[in-house]
Order: sequence, then structure tokens, then C-alpha cells
Amino acid sequence: MKIVMLPLDERPCNFSYPQMMPKADYELILPPKDFMGDKKTPADTARLRTWLCDNVSGADACILSLDTLIYGGIVPSRLHHLSMEELTARADTVKLLREKNPAMKLYLFQLIMRCPDYSLSDEEPDYYDDCGRELHLYGRYTHKEKLGILTEEERADFGRVREKTKDVIGDFLERRQKNIAILLHDLTFVRDGIADFFIVPQDDAAVYGFTSMDQIAVRTFLKENLLHMKTAMYPSADDTGLILLGRAVAEHRGLRPKIYVHYASTKAERVVPWFEDRPLGETVKYHILAVGGQQVYSLTEADIVLCVNMGSDMAAPGDANYPMAYDVERNLAEFVSYIRYALSQGKVTAVGDVAACNGSDAELLGILGREGLLMDLHAYAGWNTSSNTLGTAVCMAVLYLAGRDEEGRRSFLLHRYYEDCGYMGHVRGDVTARLLPALGLDYFHADGKSGKAAALVREGIMAYMGSEFPSLAALVEDVSVEMPWRRMFEIDLKLKVRK
Repeated sequence: MKIVMLPLDERPCNFSYPQMMPKADYELILPPKDFMGDKKTPADTARLRTWLCDNVSGADACILSLDTLIYGGIVPSRLHHLSMEELTARADTVKLLREKNPAMKLYLFQLIMRCPDYSLSDEEPDYYDDCGRELHLYGRYTHKEKLGILTEEERADFGRVREKTKDVIGDFLERRQKNIAILLHDLTFVRDGIADFFIVPQDDAAVYGFTSMDQIAVRTFLKENLLHMKTAMYPSADDTGLILLGRAVAEHRGLRPKIYVHYASTKAERVVPWFEDRPLGETVKYHILAVGGQQVYSLTEADIVLCVNMGSDMAAPGDANYPMAYDVERNLAEFVSYIRYALSQGKVTAVGDVAACNGSDAELLGILGREGLLMDLHAYAGWNTSSNTLGTAVCMAVLYLAGRDEEGRRSFLLHRYYEDCGYMGHVRGDVTARLLPALGLDYFHADGKSGKAAALVREGIMAYMGSEFPSLAALVEDVSVEMPWRRMFEIDLKLKVRK
């Protein structure tokens, strides 16, 4: 099987994770890394169009990030000043790819532009430093006003928000309007049979705001055209390419993976995770459908058991305020016992560790380690948002089911433990708070990709894993670290795994 993929951007989660997944007798072809962009610098979209046209011949499937094809990446989609004519011309490359290969499966994804609730321009226009929070409130208040639920306190604050954003709101809204217009244009590809499946990920979603109002426009289009079975719209972003990779392989193999879900708390399904707009249980359903699977409701039916670690609320790593209610309403002993039972029944067993945002639950991993289960799992993830974690774990489980690649399973499991627990759960916060200030650095300003910050992170990860998870450290010969976007949020981690 030949799969051509244009990822969302050049970060490891989008560019490298698909290549690191367990293999299932397919060839995955991505553009050369230097064809991609660099954070706010967009990729050369003309070069990528040529590359796609040159490579889809003979492909069985093409997984296409329309944000990369049209804007040059996820961050450039929030910064551009392109005309509708140029946007449409770039998007219509999809029609050309279909003409070049009428037989291939064509999987598309395109984000609804986010509107984060903080004032920081790291991934946004420069003016976000001054009024990012107010732009978010502008959307929230506008949406609630339309619904007739704006409170008097919010109405009073709306005047301040309008004044604060008056010089930039025009630029911001013009870009949003273009982006949603081109998204609606692109959804005609699946309506008209040009594309086979289309995911609309919601990046940093919220119940009220610009993103939610845009979602209503998309949902109206989907309802009017009855596209429910050929599309999915749910909180997601950096895991979407992985979900579509799993779907491509499953459909090519004639697989419809049956997935049973087991939660660590009876309340877990109803939790609305940070940066998302709906209960966890609804998003899990979308992940399963989007990967080409079917949720089932008994262990005996299942090919895959997805064990979701969530309590009665979602915690931040190191948050001292959550443990009381959180621990009372989550049963980790039963959860780990069930993982062992699912493995004993020969089920492909995956753990979606979403109890904390932006990092693993070290307590869970500690128990799994003590019980000797860490390297018995078939899939694990515990990074970034809840949906990023779930998409990664589900993809890994489906690809393992399809190919039973033990070497790939083992190496990617170790990568996830080192990155999600070692770095995101511990070392990132420790290095940022304790070591960077003395170097004149901070969370958003590391000294390049391979500077002192990267060296400190490497040392920290090796020390932490060696101390807390010696059985895993014994399997890893060496570690290398780079900071791809010159900040502490993500790393490019490579492990040399002992044979």
C-alpha cells in the first residue's frame, strides 16, 4: 500500500509521529522536510502542489492537510492576507489530484481557526500580545448576545473590549471570514464525491465564541447535505493526520476495528476537557468513527480495548488543588486491573491518559510499572490536549492491530513514556522554572533548536526516567533533543532503543 501524506506542519507530532507508528505493510510518503514551513514562516505551497502532483500517481490513499496546501501550515493560516481568489485556486488542487488518480482514497482535513483566551502572539498575529484576551471575549460576548444570554456584567465589559480591539478587529474578522468561506468551499469536495472523508478539527475550542459560531456554519452545511457519515467535526488538531492514517490502512485492509471503551471513573464521560467544547465521551465516539472503527459495548466483541484515564475533572500537571475530589471519584486500582484483564484476553489494549492536560499521569504510570505492564501495552499516549492524546493512542492501536509490528510498538511506546511523562509531565516545568531564568531564557524563548535549553532538557529526561522508571531507562541507550519552535512547549525527541 502506498500512502501520500501532506501533514499539518513540520513539528514532530505532525511530521514524525506518522513515520514512528507501528508498521502495517504500507509505504508512507511525506514531502522533504525542507519543503515544509517554520512556525510563522509558511511552507512554499506552490512547491508542495508540484510535489503532490508528482507523487499521487499509483497511490492507494492521500491524506491531505488543506491548511498546509492553502496557507502553508497551521500558524500561517492565522496570519495570511491572501485573497479569496488565491485561496480558492490553491484549494482546487484537490480536483487536480483526483483527476490524476481517480482510484485512490482521498482523505482531507481542515481546521476551524482558533481564538485563544490569552494575550500572547507566539502563534497568533503580533497584536495578540496586546489584546488576545479581548479578542476572545469579543467572540464570546458576540455569540452570547446573539443567543440572548449575555449577562449585564458581560454587556458592561463589552464596551471595554470593543475599545481595546477597535484597531485590529477588522483584520481579525476579515481573516476569519475568509477561512470559514474557503472551508465551506472545500467541503463541497466530499459532497461532490471528489474526496472520500473529511475531518474538520476544532483547535482550542470553547462553548461560546468565534470558533463555536464558525462551527454552526459548518454544521449547517453538513446537515443540509446529509454528510454526517462522510465527515467528522470534533476537538482536535495535531492528531488528525494520525487518525486518517489509521483509517486509510484499516479501509485498505477491509478492517472495521471494534473498540470497547473503559473509563477510570464513572463520571469521566461527562467531563469537558480543557480547550474543548463537549463531553469526553462524545469526542471518543468521533475518534472511533473517524479512524474507521465501530464502538462496541462488551469486551468479548472488541478487537481493541481503549482504557481512558480520566477522573471527575481534568487536572493540570502539578496542580495542587485537584487531588481530593479527583482521587475519590477515580479508581486506579480497578483501572489497572482491567488493563491487565484485557491483555490476558488477547485484546489489543490502548491507554489514553487524559487525566491531566499537557502531560502524563505519573501516578498511573508508576502503578503500571510496578505491576510490570508498561511494555505490555499495545498503545499509549498522554500528551497535550485530551483529543491529541486519544487520536494518537487510537491510531497506534489500529495500526498495531493491522500489522502486529512488535518493534514499532516497543519503540513508540518508549518514545511516548519519555516524552509524555518524562518531558511534558516533569522535566518541562522543572527546567523552565528552575534553570532557564539563570540563562536569560524562558518558556517561549529557548536558545535555538540545539542550545543550552535542549541540553538541559536531555539531561533532565535521562535523570528523571533513570530514577523513576529504571525498567524503561534500561531499554534506552541514548536520547537526543531539539526544540523545533525554539520554545519549551514541544521537543523533537529521538531515542536509541536497545535491541
